[in-house]
Amino acid sequence: MTLNTRSAPTFRHPQMHAPQPARALTPPRVLLLEALTPVEDQTLPALSGWELHVWPVARLGDVTVEARPLRPDLGPDDLRVALQNVGWTPLGRVWAQRN
Repeated sequence: MTLNTRSAPTFRHPQMHAPQPARALTPPRVLLLEALTPVEDQTLPALSGWELHVWPVARLGDVTVEARPLRPDLGPDDLRVALQNVGWTPLGRVWAQRN
């Protein structure tokens, strides 16, 4: 006969999972597109919810627009609509810049 001197619990503890940290916020995407600017207005439009940068270099239009959404619910279609609302004409597709 063998004597076991180690104390062993009489019941099994349920496996406890460590709390998962909150998902790290991903940096906002940067969207790029080309556009035609209105002839009478060459200034950068102020679009609510967007941070814009514009370069006067483009294959299709007058400028290349770099837009960073300030809210997570904004996407490429929202950018197109916002630009059209201030008289700009988006051209071609909107693409996301790789970080």
